[in-house]
Amino acid sequence: MAKSISSLEQFLAEFRPTLPAHSGTAQAIDGRAPVGQVVRKAIDDGLTEFADRLGRFLEACLRRGL
Repeated sequence: MAKSISSLEQFLAEFRPTLPAHSGTAQAIDGRAPVGQVVRKAIDDGLTEFADRLGRFLEACLRRGL
């Protein structure tokens, strides 16, 4: 599970610089919010493609047992 967490943190860290500081998604990432909350903020911010990518990333991690 630790590998999954570090992979998730890396995934979010790579995306975070593309967001303005005031966005809900950025604030959720910066505040280390649960992944579900990050996804909801991304949807609220209109970042549906990112929310979908994050969901697919998590699904892949679960399938691999990471």
